[in-house]
Amino acid sequence: MILGVEIENFDVFDKDLAGILIEESIQIAKDKDQAVHNRLRNLDALVGRNSTGKTSFMGCLSFLQDVIIEGCAEASLSKGRPGFANMSPDISNPSVFRVFFKIEDSETHKPKYIQYEIGIATNIYKSPYICFEKVLTTVEDGNEIRIVTMLDIREGSGTIVYSSPSEEKTGEVFLDDEHLTALSLYGKLTKYKIFVELMKEIRGWFFCSFSSEEQSTYFHDGGAPGGHKHLNSMGSNVGNVLEYMKMKDEAAYEQIVSEIKSKIPTMKHKKSLPEVLKESPDKLFLYLLLLRDGAPRSTIFIETPDKDLYHDMVDILADEMRAYTLKNPYCQIIFSTHNPYIIETLSPKEVWIFERTFEKENGDVTIRCAGDDPLVTEMFRQGVGMGAIWYAGHLDSDEETN
Repeated sequence: MILGVEIENFDVFDKDLAGILIEESIQIAKDKDQAVHNRLRNLDALVGRNSTGKTSFMGCLSFLQDVIIEGCAEASLSKGRPGFANMSPDISNPSVFRVFFKIEDSETHKPKYIQYEIGIATNIYKSPYICFEKVLTTVEDGNEIRIVTMLDIREGSGTIVYSSPSEEKTGEVFLDDEHLTALSLYGKLTKYKIFVELMKEIRGWFFCSFSSEEQSTYFHDGGAPGGHKHLNSMGSNVGNVLEYMKMKDEAAYEQIVSEIKSKIPTMKHKKSLPEVLKESPDKLFLYLLLLRDGAPRSTIFIETPDKDLYHDMVDILADEMRAYTLKNPYCQIIFSTHNPYIIETLSPKEVWIFERTFEKENGDVTIRCAGDDPLVTEMFRQGVGMGAIWYAGHLDSDEETN
């Protein structure tokens, strides 16, 4: 799961942070008595007025995932992106992404903390290339916690730790392709365990578009038949996923479908799934099916999951998202919303407020946690729900309310 994200010089962000980074985590661990700084949690809501950066925040992480997997040149043009030079506010300086993770160790099952950093710059032809890449982790050394640099590459050359972090046996690294990340290469080699785990974590990001206005032509165009293990981002292959589940374990399939149907008012009294589901999937059904995937995603990003859902369905979805994160403690859901209902049971530490002055085209976004506001925290402690607090205007800045 992600504990913090910092985005610098990309899209609408100049240098904005949601959560904490590795240095701050060490300070928190050292000073047990200080107030706990707000990190991203297993369940996080992004709120704020239109065009304040919520969608851009998720878009930046989607871009980062594609950069790591596909390379920066291809990622800059895929999924309708306009090219890197058009996404960076200042191409004379690199765009920088820093992401701090808590990941379950595949052997000990204990948490490990890893930070990934990458800088993307443009050459004289305005083409993107990776100018630096770093991987940091923490190691306990007696009573001290120190940072170990596992990977440090600049302009195509650098060092890598090819042993365990505590041993710190290093070797040289030289990359021939400036468009590809070192993580995409070393993350496929079992010898480099920490990079394999980090790559798996980032590959596990799922950007959900069930509420998108885009209409899929999958079935109209004759999509490929057969079973699919997982839902795609649009949910258009739901029929294939149901087919796979039924073929793999019919008893488990019946149990899951019955459980989901019992939670959806329009389906609970029907004996079987409606055929129209395969052509026009019910959004709540898709969300509940996604949250029951046998291989849960490390982080699920959803833009306005409450869209087109009746208020009682919003309550069901909020409860199901919470249950998902409790069942999968190393997994996470980050969603944006304009609906107070869906955040009613969240805590202030799980709500992130995006604000923007609109005084310039880019770089005037601020991100703050509702848990940093003493008034909001006290109101919540006394039993006022976050939805009511938001509706009453207590999450807005003074400038917005004046």
